[in-house]
Amino acid sequence: MAKRLNARAAAAKLSWQIIDKGQSLDAAISDFFETNDYSPQDRGFVQELVYGVCRWYGELDAIAATLLRSPIRNKDRVVHFVLLIGLYQLRHIDTPEHAGVDETVSACKQLDKQWAKNVINGCLRNYLRAPNEFEEDVNKMSHPEWMQHAIDNAWPQHSEAIFAANNQRPPMCLRVNTRQQSRDDYRLQLKQVGIDASLDDNADDGLILASPCAVTSLPGFNDGTCSVQDTAAQISADLLDVQIGMSVLDACAAPGGKTAHILERCDNNVEMHALDISERRCQQLLSTLARLELTANVITADASKTPNWKIPSDGYDRILIDAPCSGLGVIRRHPDIKHHRRPSDIDALEGIQTALLDSLWAQLKPGGVMLYMTCSVLPRENEHQIEQFVARTNDAMLDDIQHPSALTLNYGAQTLPGVHGMDGFYYCVLRKQ
Repeated sequence: MAKRLNARAAAAKLSWQIIDKGQSLDAAISDFFETNDYSPQDRGFVQELVYGVCRWYGELDAIAATLLRSPIRNKDRVVHFVLLIGLYQLRHIDTPEHAGVDETVSACKQLDKQWAKNVINGCLRNYLRAPNEFEEDVNKMSHPEWMQHAIDNAWPQHSEAIFAANNQRPPMCLRVNTRQQSRDDYRLQLKQVGIDASLDDNADDGLILASPCAVTSLPGFNDGTCSVQDTAAQISADLLDVQIGMSVLDACAAPGGKTAHILERCDNNVEMHALDISERRCQQLLSTLARLELTANVITADASKTPNWKIPSDGYDRILIDAPCSGLGVIRRHPDIKHHRRPSDIDALEGIQTALLDSLWAQLKPGGVMLYMTCSVLPRENEHQIEQFVARTNDAMLDDIQHPSALTLNYGAQTLPGVHGMDGFYYCVLRKQ
């Protein structure tokens, strides 16, 4: 039986697996806690440390390089992440200095790297002697260089706000299931169990929690009273404007948040086809719908290809394309994107986005509406993609976007983290003439 690691050793190992080995942050943490029993307090601390190192890796790595006499050997790279865990505690959270040093040093023994205790102890104590020597443009530095340039070039007036927001903990946003109750009533229900929430000014069904909590703490969560969904994602239901009785295709639907929101708005009374290319993700979608007591025809298919499912005879009234993208608008929620995304990925994603637009446009009925959206802040995936689509598609007409706070572009609208109080999303509403 494997020994149980303390929180700091566990966080160092997970950070190493995510950043060096390429594991997904969400999957790595989920798998770890499925096989290791930790108290809620320890689980929260491990997650804080792992997310923190993923967010601030560029800054922490640069400081570690200054403190170390020579780099840690590849076979002992987990020790490097022990040092980063220690630095994160000392720089970014209120861990007492003695605990930040002593408990971090003890993680070396836990990881069978007893020899490294003196190294980590010396580095952390040297840092504490002169912490102000390490102040730089840390928000920007904690992004890969290519990502810095891409965001700077796309949004020169807003890039500093984006970099800063990407390194902060995002708020926990809820979407209230208004089939069951109003958001005012649910807010009162939250207050009764000691959870403080404010109304989301940008999302009619949204609440923003004062502090994040486990979903198991949310009243009625398992019975479908609410879902966790950022403001920017909730706005898609407003823009698509689905009415009862319409036929709808959600082309990249899993894990099902936007599908469910549309169905909730229409009291489950639309012909909903929800597609995803991944069978595993379709199972997640089905679980989402089951919890919320909603129904849809869930189909495992590649939406960029010729349909192998039965579409309405005259086409769909509404099509939602939440396109695969770089995810550079949701880094604050998924900081491992900084470590896993590569510039070459954008070329491949652009090709998929183009194929989705062209293939699905043929399935939209005349007079129907398509919403193209991404969680990216890169114009290549967003405005430029739509500009090219409209140029080659004679019957595509841009609709005005009634968004509560986004930047209005020549083609569509864009929210930016740090600027609009929500994740970075792009939206464009297209109507078929």
